[in-house]
Amino acid sequence: MNRINLYESFVLHQYQFDVWQMEPHNHNFFEIIFIDEGSGYHTINDIRFKYKGKDIFLIAPEDVHHFEIEERTKFTYFKFTETLFTHNKQLPERSQWLRRIEHILHNPNLMPGDIINNETDRELLWQIHGLVVNEYVNDEPYSKHIISNTVSTILSIIARNIERNYKKSNPKYAKKRSRIEEVLGYIRTNVYEHDLMNTSDIASNFGMSPNSINALFKRETGDSIRRYIENYKMLLVQYRLRNTDQTIAEIAYELGFTDESHLTKVFKKHYQITPKVFKQANNAPA
Repeated sequence: MNRINLYESFVLHQYQFDVWQMEPHNHNFFEIIFIDEGSGYHTINDIRFKYKGKDIFLIAPEDVHHFEIEERTKFTYFKFTETLFTHNKQLPERSQWLRRIEHILHNPNLMPGDIINNETDRELLWQIHGLVVNEYVNDEPYSKHIISNTVSTILSIIARNIERNYKKSNPKYAKKRSRIEEVLGYIRTNVYEHDLMNTSDIASNFGMSPNSINALFKRETGDSIRRYIENYKMLLVQYRLRNTDQTIAEIAYELGFTDESHLTKVFKKHYQITPKVFKQANNAPA
């Protein structure tokens, strides 16, 4: 299997193929793939499904995918890394982008396939697609800034559609979510808000005592709330070590660890390796 690396923050490619010319591959970047026209099959992580004109796909780093073309197909690819949003590390969009993409990647119902379920959103994304193509081709002043903001908007619309898909496909949402699902959703949504992650605060939000919510959580998940939050944070730390240029100290601060040493201690307890060694082993920037 091939791995493709991207060395720029954003690249736009357009292709027209009668026969797909690439081997199955993964990459070190994200892709948003617009199917301008054509039809065939798209396989993502061994799941094969039909595609058609106007479909839109989100491919994350480490996803393995390829196309089988039945009808000549025109593709538009937006390829980007997190550095598209981080040219100024002090800007709030750096943090917001990371949170948005992490929410997408860790959504429990994210499945391969066309990711848009609302036709109004689909039309909006195709209009935005035209704007990005125009800015990229013409390369006018402020084009990079416009592209950065526009791709961020695209990701927000994608996140909205993924959440809609989850609620629509999960029968429990059709009536009422169970209490444990509500608690898990609350934790995933607010994990960056450290003052909301104390067991007593979570319990208060649901009108429960700390003892009763801990008992519920242990019964339904097999873990304590504290353990679950720690495990979830470790998933986020792994993602950032693999896919961003954040320092370990920056990651520790944003995810609520006391300092780099504290994060290193917890990470090593989980994976028997330090974050620094993990980062180096996964070819992330030092």
